[in-house]
Amino acid sequence: MYYRLTYILQLFLAPLVLAIACLALIVFELLPTSLHNFSELLVWVFALTGGLLAISYARTRILFALLFVLLSYWLVEHQVQLPSLKNAAAPFNLDAPLSYLLISFLLPILFTVNSIWSERFHLLQDLLLRFLAFSSICLIFFAVSQSFPLELSEWLSTTYVPTRHLAILGLAQIPLLTFLLCALILLIQLISNPQPYFASQLIGFISMMLMLQWFSQPMTPTLVTLATLLMLSLAVLQEAFQMAFRDDLTGLPGRRALNERLQRLGRNYSLAMSDVDHFKKFNDTYGHDIGDQVLKMVAAQLNKVSGGGKAYRYGGEEFTLVFPGKTAEQAKPYLEKLRIAIENYQVKIRDEAQRPNKDKKAKAKRKNSSSDSVSVTISMGVAERSAELPTPEDVIKAADEALYKAKGAGRNQTAVYK
Repeated sequence: MYYRLTYILQLFLAPLVLAIACLALIVFELLPTSLHNFSELLVWVFALTGGLLAISYARTRILFALLFVLLSYWLVEHQVQLPSLKNAAAPFNLDAPLSYLLISFLLPILFTVNSIWSERFHLLQDLLLRFLAFSSICLIFFAVSQSFPLELSEWLSTTYVPTRHLAILGLAQIPLLTFLLCALILLIQLISNPQPYFASQLIGFISMMLMLQWFSQPMTPTLVTLATLLMLSLAVLQEAFQMAFRDDLTGLPGRRALNERLQRLGRNYSLAMSDVDHFKKFNDTYGHDIGDQVLKMVAAQLNKVSGGGKAYRYGGEEFTLVFPGKTAEQAKPYLEKLRIAIENYQVKIRDEAQRPNKDKKAKAKRKNSSSDSVSVTISMGVAERSAELPTPEDVIKAADEALYKAKGAGRNQTAVYK
């Protein structure tokens, strides 16, 4: 739980930095006047760049989130801000107050529906379905605003429960409740499935909603929109990086990330190879779902490695641990601590009715097992860089030899290469 929370907080780092930088520019008026027009141009450049990235990686959710931000910016600029400042009628026959209410009410709904709508269709099919769904929602409210502007405005602006209203946020009660409910849904989604996009989306969504309170201040809509577009665009790159460097099952850095790390280790380091004992037999007995559960558990324990170590998934049931600046003997106590923690960890086995029953032999073995939980062990081999092992590849090969020595000696132990 601690490491999951730490990872979620890491996801918030980049969007929060952008949000704070945007707030500083607005509050302290740090942006020179000469750059105002250029900033407005950057909004469209960032939106186009982010859109191209989203399409390149087939991230339709991010693409539509970018469109919602851009549309909200345009509406605030032309439907709310300009009519309010010039005291003139807005385009489409919507006055500024009603436009403001519609934006603050629809933006949370569109953001949330788009976020919980999974990307399971073909790219073009997904694009078309989302476009039809979201454009239908917008057209329905536009039609209602044309036919019943006073009724719609009154419904959205009325404070129904004065004692429960947070007027400080500058939103009417119904849009405010919609905003809070949708923010809670997005937060739950992030916690249940931590991804860079969900973190950037949440911070960007809150920023856009708070922007509606100070839309009349110069450059506020532009700067907040710029920051939000940049958050969402960076999320595309972060997710692309994770797909390339992070193992999807265990959440640990993968083989490619390990190869990158090995190139920057310096001259003094140790590498450990770890393997789950009798993993094939475990899979045959309990099924691949439980096998995946075991790999996740082992990875979670290895990720707790101390002593400056770092765990990577090497492949299959094998893991690599990197200890910069340590000898094999210095790394061994930290490896032993992990080995003992994994040996003492009990993996819960689901009820028989929930287990896969495709393999009759495996099913029979399960029936003979009366325990509701099982434990697994790992074997480890560790080697250090030396004159005889000058490259990371040599050290990994030596650690592998030590690993097989540990397995040959009875498994569930750590061997040092000598």
